[in-house]
Amino acid sequence: MCDSKVNRCECVNKTFEQLKQYENFEAAQAATHCGTECEGCIPYIKLMFASGENEFDIDDPRLNAYE
Repeated sequence: MCDSKVNRCECVNKTFEQLKQYENFEAAQAATHCGTECEGCIPYIKLMFASGENEFDIDDPRLNAYE
């Protein structure tokens, strides 16, 4: 595992904790445009909604299910 942690959408400068206020990924994306720039955070945001966690290892093996 890597020591790097992912806890935000850098493109729109929103933490996963802030995005949790929305019902699901689609609602968060519609309201904030998260995941629409580089798209690298999309699997992390989807995992956040599925798991309830706010921070992930950059190479979290669960991400494969959300790519």
